[in-house]
Amino acid sequence: MKKILLITLLQLFLSPVFSQNYKFGKVSKEELNEQFNPKDTSANATVLYRKQHISFNYVEGNGFIQENKIHERIKIYNREGLDQAIKKISLYDESNELKEDLVGLKAVTYNIESNKITQTKLKKSGVFEEKTNDYWKKVKFTFPDVKVGSVIEYKYTIETSLLDINDVYFQQMIPIKKMNFTLIVPEYYSYRKHFNLKAAYIPNFINEIKPESITISGLTDRPLTHGPLNREAEFSRSELKFDQNWTTLDANNIPALKEEIYVSSIENYAAFVKLELQQLKFPGKTPKSFSTTWEKVAKSIYNYEKFGGELKKQNYYKNDLDAILAENYKVDEKITKIFNLIKSKVSYNEINGYGTDKGVRKAYKEGVGNVADINLMLTSMLRYAGLKANPVLVSTVDNGKPLFPTRKGFNYVISCVEFNGEKILLDATKSYATKNMISPNALNWQGRLIKKDGKSEWVDLYPKKNSNNIKMVSANLNNDLVLSGKVRSQKTDYYAYEYRDQFGGLQKESLINELLKRNEGIQVTDLNVKNIQDLKKPIQETYNFVYEDGVDKIGSEIYISPMLFLTAEDNVFNNDTRNYPIDYSYPRTNKKIVNLTIPEGYRIKSIPESIKLGMSDLVGGYTYLVKQIGNKVQVSQTLNINFPVIAVKYYPELKEVYKQMIEKNSEKIVLEKI
Repeated sequence: MKKILLITLLQLFLSPVFSQNYKFGKVSKEELNEQFNPKDTSANATVLYRKQHISFNYVEGNGFIQENKIHERIKIYNREGLDQAIKKISLYDESNELKEDLVGLKAVTYNIESNKITQTKLKKSGVFEEKTNDYWKKVKFTFPDVKVGSVIEYKYTIETSLLDINDVYFQQMIPIKKMNFTLIVPEYYSYRKHFNLKAAYIPNFINEIKPESITISGLTDRPLTHGPLNREAEFSRSELKFDQNWTTLDANNIPALKEEIYVSSIENYAAFVKLELQQLKFPGKTPKSFSTTWEKVAKSIYNYEKFGGELKKQNYYKNDLDAILAENYKVDEKITKIFNLIKSKVSYNEINGYGTDKGVRKAYKEGVGNVADINLMLTSMLRYAGLKANPVLVSTVDNGKPLFPTRKGFNYVISCVEFNGEKILLDATKSYATKNMISPNALNWQGRLIKKDGKSEWVDLYPKKNSNNIKMVSANLNNDLVLSGKVRSQKTDYYAYEYRDQFGGLQKESLINELLKRNEGIQVTDLNVKNIQDLKKPIQETYNFVYEDGVDKIGSEIYISPMLFLTAEDNVFNNDTRNYPIDYSYPRTNKKIVNLTIPEGYRIKSIPESIKLGMSDLVGGYTYLVKQIGNKVQVSQTLNINFPVIAVKYYPELKEVYKQMIEKNSEKIVLEKI
């Protein structure tokens, strides 16, 4: 009996191990019947298995070819997990020689019906290819017959003669139960590994050196007899021995990235590694080194024909620019005129990159271009006008912060002109942009300014002053206990920029609808918005309102929320802990002032108390001031966030500020009938 029990226990213990088969197509009923991830019950889906194998294989006549093999199996638990069924693969595609090829794509959806596993294979007609720009294309496909409970599986290989290795990610927005990673690099290629130091999850790599040998064959000629013409071809084989550098990872239960509010790009905090080619060193040849410092990176980019070469071109804009320069504007006005000329002439096609897409001449003629087309021609014009202007390399928020010297670290470019000892940043991709106001997606720590002589330096991208959003409300409580009055608001800098970018093209009716969405429960009349086109002035918005839901009557007492319809109801920072820095993009001040007049026949019984909270190191603060003068109450609330990015260590203080703000907004002004 004991022997039978022991065998049964061993079977129960070992069965999950033996039943798990990671070979493509070997999906089990246990995987299909799984209802949730026991390690992360909140997960909408889970990567059951991921394998990535990168190697350089010798191909006769072509040399070493890079192969990047991907195999992934995913379980979908609920409707929110269905977005895993849509996949996109980015491939470099500059020319026939400089490209990545996708081969061997297979994708299968597995379901269980009548206790039997069914398979639905992806057809060729379900695979779509899209050319993104001159350098990249995307292959998209959606798994067929996907439903809640499905397991999906795909594999493919990317082949290329390029030596660049794409970034390798070890974390996703869903957990990974098991991952196998292998990188095999011949000793002739030297790569520097840059691991993301901001990641919370740290993979445990194993590094080894293993000997390898390959047979190389070819035709040679040998002499038949003495004399130059007496030769014949001879087939030969030779063995080449070299070392391979192996990096492997065998990991289980990799946690998912968790979304948090005010995180610019959650992928920036994933566990990933960047591989930067440092050196090529073949037998009998002089080693060739690549960029290893920021100076070398900047210089190599500047020497790139689609960057520095485009800066030298001038003839295409000379007539238009000479007309402006003939007016003899002051320097500050000249900068503005050139800036506005570019914005009016060329529209942004939403394509990023530090190299031009169409080329500056074609972009100027056609009126559309990528960020490099636009901002390199802006830099060239400023130089033509005799100003000290240089391009600034930038990494967008979704591209991460450029922590290591690598050309991959940048994917955007802006212009910088120096005047009166000040560096003025210019980004002409947005029509509503002004000086020192670059696209919010490019507000990412620092940029690398490159001068004509090849020297470079870091430039801070974040704005130095707070953007203001101020609202003033004059409200009257009528005898029918309905609130009415007028709202005046003013937005400066990035608040104005965002308003113009989001609402600048809307008609008044649409603006009112947007206003009603943001301020639930009010009726709006006489909306007036000023200075949408006058970028030198702040946005000014005024409107009259009626607010019927702002008063509660309990017995003989009247209760009013001091902030009326401007009250924030939820604390966006309600987690006990914080994993990532709080990224506000730009420093800001939000101020709301409400002046409330109560009708005759009522008196003020009580008002909320004033408070003032400050944060360490002047990071931010909150004030809530309440004053009563006769039958009037003034409530002023100010929230200051003085830095664009706030470190995690300040999170408890910031959370307390928001907690107090929510609590104060929930307090009431209490009236009683006289």
